[in-house]
Amino acid sequence: MSAEFAHSTNNSEVLGLVTGEAYRVNFTGSVGLLTGRAYYRTADRGFANDTTVSFVPGQTRYGTQLNARLTNSTTAQFAYDYEQNWGAAIRPVQQVGDLLDRDREALPGTRLDNSLETITVGLQQQIGRISAGLDWIHRQRKDGQATNPLDVTSSQLRSRLTVPVTDTISLRAQNEVNLSSDQDTVYPNRTILGADWRVAPGVTLGINHQFFSGGQYEDNSITTLNLNGDYNLTENTVLTGRYSMVDTQAMSAAVGIKHGWNIRPDLRMDLAYEHIFGSIFGRTSSGSQFAQPYAPGQSARSLGVRGGDSYSVGLAYNPSADFQASARYEHRFSSSGNNTVIAAAANGKPTEWLTMMGRYQQASSANQLLEDLGDTINLRLGLAYRHPESDKFNALLRYEYRQNPSTIPDSILFGTGTSANDHTFATELIYTPSWRWEFYGKQALRKSNSFLADDLVGTSLVSLSQLRATYRLAYRWDVAAEGRWIRQPEADYNEVGLVAELGYYLTPDLRLSAGYVFGEVSDRDFDSDRSADGFYLGLTMKVNQLWPGFGQEPVTVQPENIDVEEMESEDIQQSTIDNQPAMRQSLGPIPPWSPEISR
Repeated sequence: MSAEFAHSTNNSEVLGLVTGEAYRVNFTGSVGLLTGRAYYRTADRGFANDTTVSFVPGQTRYGTQLNARLTNSTTAQFAYDYEQNWGAAIRPVQQVGDLLDRDREALPGTRLDNSLETITVGLQQQIGRISAGLDWIHRQRKDGQATNPLDVTSSQLRSRLTVPVTDTISLRAQNEVNLSSDQDTVYPNRTILGADWRVAPGVTLGINHQFFSGGQYEDNSITTLNLNGDYNLTENTVLTGRYSMVDTQAMSAAVGIKHGWNIRPDLRMDLAYEHIFGSIFGRTSSGSQFAQPYAPGQSARSLGVRGGDSYSVGLAYNPSADFQASARYEHRFSSSGNNTVIAAAANGKPTEWLTMMGRYQQASSANQLLEDLGDTINLRLGLAYRHPESDKFNALLRYEYRQNPSTIPDSILFGTGTSANDHTFATELIYTPSWRWEFYGKQALRKSNSFLADDLVGTSLVSLSQLRATYRLAYRWDVAAEGRWIRQPEADYNEVGLVAELGYYLTPDLRLSAGYVFGEVSDRDFDSDRSADGFYLGLTMKVNQLWPGFGQEPVTVQPENIDVEEMESEDIQQSTIDNQPAMRQSLGPIPPWSPEISR
């Protein structure tokens, strides 16, 4: 038996402050020739968890399943499932206000009030290598909304047959026919013909064709080619495949191939192609599926599937440990539009003291709704200085170009466009004159251009300054002060923020901090967020061995002016004289580089 409980408190922009709980219990067991499973799970309407799609808010489901082995070749099955929905369907995003205001939260639409009761009785028979099955399925749907096609009671007979042709190839047929005059909207009459080829253990390549009669997919048919798993055709060629599921029905599939070609020992090319079958937007008990530009958080259940093709070409060049470069071009085309993604990166060490880094990314937009937006471009160049034997002084010079970093999707509705670009120059310095003191400074200059129309261009020049000083009171304690200043000269605008912080090293590489922020000074080009004034807590972890051999050799020399009673015995063995690399290792992390470089 397994049980799970979750509680959430969510300050929703749409619903205000809401709370909710979710429960999940599963039980499996066996007695003699009888095996069974029972489950119960429910999630309140206000329960929120954007890290999973394993639940639907405002839904309760429970049921049981029993399997009885009558003979060595005959198995009887019984299953009962109940589902109740009292939450809200996802509202389609069609207005410009929804696009601009929508954050990570799904917009609630029509209130749901429906239930589904399903009873399944079946028999599974093995005749030699042939497997046959017959199931009677009774479904009773109730919906509190008037004129709703989901309010129906139906019975269905499902027959299945699997015939192995060889040890690796089998044919499969399945027929689902309604016995009652009313057909279930989600489960209409359906016939499936397919063949499966077991390419390798655990990997199956199959082709299926589905015929529909009635229901929401009336007069439709779908052909899918699927590969469940990855299979290495050769040492450098891989077939990939996956299913996209709608309830228990396979409504679309994707198949692809990836090939790698080692042109030279230091040069490799990667080629890939993928095709997605089917474009289906159906209706489920938790709401209708619809085309949407993006589906944040818990709105993934409202996503439909659209077919398309994509291919990519990539190159990787690694002549030595001191230089690496790569580039990739990917293009996708479908009925929703076309989009292209270009990426390139390079890094190297011209000397032991200098590291050069560069990255370029370009992407156009095309999904189920958004088209014709300007390309988003990001170019980052960095030059880092770090002495291979001393950690006393470090420096970073960075340039970044951003095009359309925060594009407003007006073109989808008004036929107009909005574009912008940024040029950012930044310098960061870290200076540690002694083991007690550490100074960090950053100066950045950003020029921005916004193109609201052909004859309306906005230009701004902003400077960003940051200075941080850290003083170590004892081996595990330190205090820090930080100041930030944002200035826009042409607008005579100034914004200043101060921070006071107390830190404690739980381990040499893990620091716990608490502080107070005076002023709301936050910007995307600052290293960390200071978006609100008041008290805060922080946790910082140092990642070691980013540079091989840097600061890894412990020295048993005790630094001056340290109270030995405050140090643990194992910490003393790691201590060293001022400004030595091992001292940096034992005393904890230095202030971080810019987020782009640290990642």
